[in-house]
Amino acid sequence: MKHGITGIDHPVIAVRDMELSRAKYERLGFIVPPRGSHPEWGTGNWCIQFERDYLELRGILVPGKESHGLGRFLEKREGLMGVAFGTVNARATHDTLAAAGLHPRPVKLLTRDFELPEGTIPVSFELCFLDPAETLGLMSVVVCEHLTPERLRRPEWLSHPNGARRIRGLTGIGGDLDAAARAWERLFERVRLVPGELRAEFDNGGFVALLDGQALARRFPTLRLPPPTEWPCLAVVSLETCNLAATAACLAARGVRHEGAGRVLVPRSAACGVALEFLSG
Repeated sequence: MKHGITGIDHPVIAVRDMELSRAKYERLGFIVPPRGSHPEWGTGNWCIQFERDYLELRGILVPGKESHGLGRFLEKREGLMGVAFGTVNARATHDTLAAAGLHPRPVKLLTRDFELPEGTIPVSFELCFLDPAETLGLMSVVVCEHLTPERLRRPEWLSHPNGARRIRGLTGIGGDLDAAARAWERLFERVRLVPGELRAEFDNGGFVALLDGQALARRFPTLRLPPPTEWPCLAVVSLETCNLAATAACLAARGVRHEGAGRVLVPRSAACGVALEFLSG
């Protein structure tokens, strides 16, 4: 594992309306745990849990407070604004990144208030934020060490009606793939560049990919994308499900438009600006 990066810990999905985002994802067949909040940022989140990773829906709770870039992003649109990669030691990751000539910010402690029915409890992380100029195509990138993982998950939050059980990967569009490849090779162990696609793969089977316009149109021909002025950007979260037919049936029963052969694809309009691709696992 290069720099101790274990894979995707959680994609960050920016949402304009916290309650509406919860309703949308419950309609998509996810169990949404109680809300969390970041007092120092004035933001809140719903963290949809899987066994080792999760989806974060992040919105603003205190308008006017510095929201760590969320407010500026939401002025343009909803959707993927970045990704947190996992590590077991954020400080060691910081030091190896710096030794490799990169420019990570000093490691920061963040505590989230987890608003459980029995009372609010703190959930803590150590975060290492990377320089966007050195993470081309991945938007806002942080490497995250969980200090209190035992407080984050409960068994009843992991069994989703749609069958989703882990994050398989993230796909983005646009940009200079050659330049992005040079940047990714400094971050990740296994990076592959072929015509139209840059891809990094992790030991846990996950991936991040960046496609040019033609390659993405071939893979997702009906996908409505953010405007080219915002490229490169992340656009698709791929999720692993235990049974694609059951996933499709769950979505159909809830009136969710979807498509696909050999996969199930939910459009960005149904999922707060991010396309969800369900894949068999």
